[in-house]
Amino acid sequence: MTTWWRPDAYYGASEWRATWGGEGGGVLVNQAPHQLDLWQWICGMPTSLVAKAAFGFRRDIVVEDEVTVLADYGDGVTGVFVTATHDPAGTDRLELLGDRGKIVVEGSKTATLTRFAADERELSARLSVAEGFKLAGGGDTEGFYTTEQIETESAWGSQHAGVLANFASAVLHGTELLAPGADGINGVRLANAVHLSAWLGQEVALDFDEAAYLRELNARIREEGLFPERPDPGA
Repeated sequence: MTTWWRPDAYYGASEWRATWGGEGGGVLVNQAPHQLDLWQWICGMPTSLVAKAAFGFRRDIVVEDEVTVLADYGDGVTGVFVTATHDPAGTDRLELLGDRGKIVVEGSKTATLTRFAADERELSARLSVAEGFKLAGGGDTEGFYTTEQIETESAWGSQHAGVLANFASAVLHGTELLAPGADGINGVRLANAVHLSAWLGQEVALDFDEAAYLRELNARIREEGLFPERPDPGA
């Protein structure tokens, strides 16, 4: 998700913006939390991740304005997350590949759904080398997969109404919540894990030591010199 382009004036508009002490980070805590929430809501939480974050890469700020994450879910399952605030054209793309199909969503409006005729490994076992190259080259896909395209209107605005209606129904009628408020901590933990991985230059488990994260954050707040350090809730 790189549709978060922000000009220099945006960062200079408020003292707290794009600071460690005032905001707690950059694109991960200001713009991209929407995608972090959606990512964990659809896919669940990874077990660990390794991240490369660029701090003040294309803007005169100390926090991250470009991030690339490789997440590990175990059993060979991985995920990649990319975001930035310096792409004026921007890309909004969600891609999920599974054993029996694939879905690609562009612009949060157009979904291309591909259904495999069988588990991908079963399809692989059926083909000769020549047939495999023909299929990979965009040849006849009949009997292997079907493709469907789904168009929707922009969800901006309507999703807020939908969540509020669901909350009211949960209070009044006991309806199951689509997105319980307590799940919000998952997106925060993803952002914190990305920061910690980038700061330390190593893979970080999602059950990382919160005290270690706080030490690293406070070190940057001290260096920044604009806001007080964050207190240790366990002290």
